[in-house]
Amino acid sequence: MPPTERLVIVGGDAAGMSAAAQARRLRGPDELEIVAFERGAHTSYSACGIPYWISDTVPGPDALVARSPEEHRSRGIDVRTRTEVVELDLAGRRVRARATEGPEGGGERESWTSYDRLVLATGARPVRPEVPGADAPGVHCVQTLGDGEALLRTLAEVERRRGPRHAVVVGAGYI
Repeated sequence: MPPTERLVIVGGDAAGMSAAAQARRLRGPDELEIVAFERGAHTSYSACGIPYWISDTVPGPDALVARSPEEHRSRGIDVRTRTEVVELDLAGRRVRARATEGPEGGGERESWTSYDRLVLATGARPVRPEVPGADAPGVHCVQTLGDGEALLRTLAEVERRRGPRHAVVVGAGYI
């Protein structure tokens, strides 16, 4: 017999997966289906630890992950990584999601998922100052593990070319 209700969560990091875990503690899989959409590849990671990974104090991004998508799935939470919610139909109580890449993705495949309850836990986006060069190559906003990977690729390229050895950090948040 299918669950009586479905909870859809948009965002698979701290807030979204905490909501999912709490919902699962309160109601079992026979009562509540939980579907969580995360546009990145990782869930439940320490964004505040990204500078330690970049500085090589932490060995890699896996050391920053508290619970992988597989661990959430083993607890009865249907986590769909590399899948971005692109539309909310509040009247129809459904979300439209686009699988973007990777094994769960497949490039631009879209589908609708209905819900009884919805949690939006998408976080925030960094604000780039409106100054010339803010969108130039080599300028990075770092908020996700994917952003950290992109920054490390840029640093490796600079090192390979023996390029500039200076950086400017703008912003005073934890990351």
